[in-house]
Amino acid sequence: MTKQTKHLSVIGLVGLLLVFLLQGSNAILSPAIAAIANALKMAPGTVAQVGTVPALFSVISGLLAGRFAGRVIKYKTFTVWSLLICIVGGSSAAVIPTWPMIMFSRACVGFGVGVFYAIPPVLIMKFYEGDAQRNKLGLANAFASVGGLLMMFTVGVLVDIQWNSVFWINLVGASALVLILMGLQEPESEVTVNQTTGEKEKLKIPLPVVLNFVMIFLTGLFGMNALMFISNVITDRGLGTGVHSGTVAIMFNVSATALSFFFGPLYKIFNKYFAIIIIVLVGIGLVLVYYASSLVMAGAGMFCVGTFLLMIPTLLTDNAQQLSPGSMTFAASFLGVVLNVGNFVLGPYIHATTTIGKDVLSPLFFGIFGLAGTAVVFFIIRLLQKAPASSPAAAE
Repeated sequence: MTKQTKHLSVIGLVGLLLVFLLQGSNAILSPAIAAIANALKMAPGTVAQVGTVPALFSVISGLLAGRFAGRVIKYKTFTVWSLLICIVGGSSAAVIPTWPMIMFSRACVGFGVGVFYAIPPVLIMKFYEGDAQRNKLGLANAFASVGGLLMMFTVGVLVDIQWNSVFWINLVGASALVLILMGLQEPESEVTVNQTTGEKEKLKIPLPVVLNFVMIFLTGLFGMNALMFISNVITDRGLGTGVHSGTVAIMFNVSATALSFFFGPLYKIFNKYFAIIIIVLVGIGLVLVYYASSLVMAGAGMFCVGTFLLMIPTLLTDNAQQLSPGSMTFAASFLGVVLNVGNFVLGPYIHATTTIGKDVLSPLFFGIFGLAGTAVVFFIIRLLQKAPASSPAAAE
């Protein structure tokens, strides 16, 4: 990576970290689905679209950000407009609480989230190098991990006040917008010119980066259903009530938040094998959840599963060693795209494995073997994978 002549100010860094808080905005309305359905006299299954529709628009905006941010449109401009769309459009349903406006507001939020996965990590990687870069990515991941949890809790409070007030939660992005406008410097353009031909560099995604996309997709597909079925494990086995299920589920975010602060040192120790270790930990977590005979065992399992959220900074750092500066934004945005596509595929996966296994917890059982296979295959790939001759995007 070419060292920046500009330095990211404290205000700009805090602004970016606050943007990371918004990455989980697609799913934060989960506690309000029943209230929205009752107020609008609609089926809860239909209202559940407030959780799936944003993912579609996140895919679209992620692809747009990867293609145009830093090349056609300035990073700061793209980020500011995305924040405005998320804040204003996302809050619109609080003023006009109708189903069409709710769907519009969720589409706006989804558009913003796709950009928030793409641009902020790249900006951190452009302004920092080596240990500083990894430490800042870990800090950013901690913000992302705790952001969705805090916003979802707030939604749970707001829905008891008035059901449509939950959409005001999107105003949280206003603080990030102000700080970005005040303190975010524009880094170097991603457009580079070939010294020989004089032509603009084309986007190039090497095979190791493509394999990393496959890795995070498979890990998410096999591991994340633990969040969906933890309540079944707790209540059906008589381990506790819904309150206990929620407490155990929170361990997922506690794990990701706590370990993110140590991401820099951990990555430095394990390097290219860190992603494999994460897959193994998620697999161990799935085993603990599936066979849980106590709340402690289930909580430990969710803590291990939560390490999945470390995959994002891990693969961003891995990818940076393989990419030219001109391809960094597209690769970072595509990680977010893959995660959102995974949200769509998770439904059919659960349906298929439940049908085959004839048990509600069959997705967990099949996921254990899926993660084991993923870990073995990618461990072999990493063993055979040679370090790049040069690391144009991530110099120490």
